[in-house]
Amino acid sequence: MHFKKSLAAFLAVAVMISLTACATPSTTTTPEATPTATEPEVVGAQTYTGTAQGFGGEVSVTITVEDGKITDVAAEGASETPERGGKAIANMPAEILSAGNYDVDGVTGATVTSTAVKQAAKAAMVAAGLITNEIAPVKMKAGTYSSEAYGFALCYKIPVTVTVSETAILDITVDTEESAETPPIIASAVKYLIPRIIDNQSVKVDSVTGATASSNGIKTAVEQCLVEALAAAGTDSSAIQNFYSVPEKTGGSETLDTQVLVIGMGGSGVYAAMRAAENGAKVLVIEKTARYGGTTGLTSEIMAINPKKIEAEYNEGNDFTDAVAMRAAWDAYTEGDEKSELVDYMFDYSGDAIDWLVYDHGFQFDYVPKTGFTSSDVYAVKFQFIPNDIGANKAYIAKYFDGIVQDFTDKGGTYMLETEGYELITDSNGDVVGAKARNVVDGTEYTINADSVILATGGFAGNAEMEEKYLSDEYYELKGAWCNFGQNTNDGKMIQAAIDIGAGTYNIGMPPMVHNAATPSFLSGYDTVTVDGQVGARTGRTLVWSAGDLPMDMAISADSLAVNKHGERFTNETQVAMLNSWIAGPRFYSIWSSNQINTIRDEGFSFTPSGPATVYLGYQGAIPEKTPISNAYDVLEDAINAGIAYKADTLADLAEQLGMDPATLEATVTTYNGYCEAGEDKDFGKDAKYLTAIGEGPYYAIVGAPWCYTTCGGLDINDQFQVLKTDGVTPINGLYSVGTDCMGVLFSEKKCYVTFGGAANGWAMTSGYLCGEKVAEYVKNK
Repeated sequence: MHFKKSLAAFLAVAVMISLTACATPSTTTTPEATPTATEPEVVGAQTYTGTAQGFGGEVSVTITVEDGKITDVAAEGASETPERGGKAIANMPAEILSAGNYDVDGVTGATVTSTAVKQAAKAAMVAAGLITNEIAPVKMKAGTYSSEAYGFALCYKIPVTVTVSETAILDITVDTEESAETPPIIASAVKYLIPRIIDNQSVKVDSVTGATASSNGIKTAVEQCLVEALAAAGTDSSAIQNFYSVPEKTGGSETLDTQVLVIGMGGSGVYAAMRAAENGAKVLVIEKTARYGGTTGLTSEIMAINPKKIEAEYNEGNDFTDAVAMRAAWDAYTEGDEKSELVDYMFDYSGDAIDWLVYDHGFQFDYVPKTGFTSSDVYAVKFQFIPNDIGANKAYIAKYFDGIVQDFTDKGGTYMLETEGYELITDSNGDVVGAKARNVVDGTEYTINADSVILATGGFAGNAEMEEKYLSDEYYELKGAWCNFGQNTNDGKMIQAAIDIGAGTYNIGMPPMVHNAATPSFLSGYDTVTVDGQVGARTGRTLVWSAGDLPMDMAISADSLAVNKHGERFTNETQVAMLNSWIAGPRFYSIWSSNQINTIRDEGFSFTPSGPATVYLGYQGAIPEKTPISNAYDVLEDAINAGIAYKADTLADLAEQLGMDPATLEATVTTYNGYCEAGEDKDFGKDAKYLTAIGEGPYYAIVGAPWCYTTCGGLDINDQFQVLKTDGVTPINGLYSVGTDCMGVLFSEKKCYVTFGGAANGWAMTSGYLCGEKVAEYVKNK
């Protein structure tokens, strides 16, 4: 387990992917951006501003120059992630000022933003006349070169091969099967990114929307190949900057007309569009990412209650579950806060909807439905996509969506990818009559006139500002930026657009959907250990693990002590890894003493850490129990530098670093240690075998984070799926919503997402199926 290099990398996804509370996961080292600079703005002490592309957007650095010396440096990067890029933005200007040079050390774990800060500073210095920026012409040794770089996954790099002439990139191939990227995501990156790179002869083209991490990995590997080809020809290294041009957006505007406009092409949007087209409507769908299927295409199962056709074929016509008992359990769980008529839709029509997917559109499931996540969830309603004997089944699910989208286009439907809706168009009566959108690659602006608009944009988990604004602290302290395990492109922009024209919300403040906990970011660059004979559930490749996952595994370990931001215990720690981390809000802390870490260093974990994160995040293989981690303290030092761990000699000092009341944390530890000594957890009933006392300092706090798939609450709708005004009664004519944009109608702000299993996908399917039919009828009668 030789330690090589440490970076903290964001994971988002896929995909899971995927912006935001925690940014889409990335472990790549992004090439330098072509610097640009403005002219001086003031006389005397003059300022110069340079810009470069960061991880999330533009980064700018402004220098003040007086008498030929830099007297001040300031950086801005509003789109960079606070816990990573934000540190580079905050800390690097002082380093640049002290050195009088842009070429300073970056911030660990913020490679992309650090590079952008340095290049923006370089651009400003060039503009100020402090340095020159000479670039050698391109001359490469013609041939084929291979390299690899990290994308989303830390366990395997993306292999890339580049063929060049003496002056140009001729061809790029990506070995997608040898990577561990989520298949539909890297497929979209390959399909759209490679032509952009070749056509523009640049590694600074836009990453593919919804596949940022995979795109960054490919671009980095391509650049490494170009550097090698230049070096082989004896060309000065500055020549690589010839491949850093940023293509201009062509822009322009266009007006489109349709009867039904669906914004969002995830599961609910695809189903609504298909159903509307089947019922004779002219339908256009726009999707911000470069792929369809959304988060649905990256999940595993759908809730459907007693589908009659499937039951007839696979269960002798008998019901799979007691729907009456389940309906009563649902109502008891939500305490009557749901909209009963819409929960009834789930129970009455989800079976019809899945039958429609199977028998009309070729979807395939395991037709022996499964029960939920807890012992009380005895209802067989989870239909798993097949193949369901492997976690690496997303390429198969993508084919199901290929089929239904082909069926949609065969019915005359049209769609546009990488096209983002951002504003609703209303008439003088306040009715919705279309939307404004733009192509995120070329900048084309669209005015789309429509008789009806369906919002199917996947919630707002990719929008930290909306999470802070709309999540509620009434029952739990939920406000703040949450890490997003779904797609960071689900940024709630159209939910906000609806609110801006007077739409009401329903349970918008409820907890996000969380089945996963880890650290907010991850340490990359560590060697991996192969587990012979075992296959990674997500990757489908040989399972590996790494000491780089030590912070994550400590955060979710069952024998840890987990506290909220006040220093109080909030759950049985055996439930942190999957179901209960959300109770603490966007962050929690796992408290460890040096004697516990010494044990991990010398003997390993007493129990193999378990939970979805060990399959889907980090290196995607848990550190095995009884395996000494000899470099444990070195790893934790990297975690401290990356901002995902804290260290102090005393609990009081640790509490102060975390913004807690020292007395509260000390009391929590004292009480917990008492339970460990007695072998009985009187607060949460944790099994005595997991009760490990907190010993002597120094003490460590590992930052834990619930990773949510999506938000649950959203817009208020009626039984026609029309979005309602703030009075909860009056519909906004022409505006509809499906999927997680309106899923709060099923739940309560007092409780988290249900554990029956597959409810979000079940609602996406059922609401899309029903809404498409209702909207088609609406536009026919206009």
